[in-house]
Amino acid sequence: MNEQLDNLLNDDTLTDITDRSLPDLRSARVAAAQAENDVSLVRRISQGRLDIVGHELQRRAGKAEGEADVPGLLFNLPEILSGDSSGGASGRAVVINEPGPIALSLVERLDKVVSPGDLSGVDKLDDGSLRMVFERIGDIEAELSGVRRQLHERIDAIQAEIGRRYRDGEVSIDSVLK
Repeated sequence: MNEQLDNLLNDDTLTDITDRSLPDLRSARVAAAQAENDVSLVRRISQGRLDIVGHELQRRAGKAEGEADVPGLLFNLPEILSGDSSGGASGRAVVINEPGPIALSLVERLDKVVSPGDLSGVDKLDDGSLRMVFERIGDIEAELSGVRRQLHERIDAIQAEIGRRYRDGEVSIDSVLK
């Protein structure tokens, strides 16, 4: 997927967690959080593209309102993208930081499936091509969801180890303030 991301998801990343130094753990937590931010950003982009292609599929099946052309699709775009495509609203505000190298490489991969320019011509794709694009975007979105869960597990494990050290008195809050 991406070498930096693959390294973060490596199974032995958490193997020696109790032996790692506190600065190393903090650094690993920051790296995992930045990667999660990048993956989340690209996941949201893929969901938006999935919504656009899905709307065109529904329109062709007679299940969606709107005109058969791109202006009609663009007119309905706010409604399309305002739907809950995350599978359940968390109620949290979405914070988007500047994309890092992981996001940039993942967007490149997504653009190979369907670029923003391609989206402006979804009404011109034949049904088979449109379904294929929908499936491929869906595959990427599902993969990114899985990666995001793995990153959350790593962030949580690192945070738990840092918290344990403070709770057990191995490190003190004074060491942070110096």
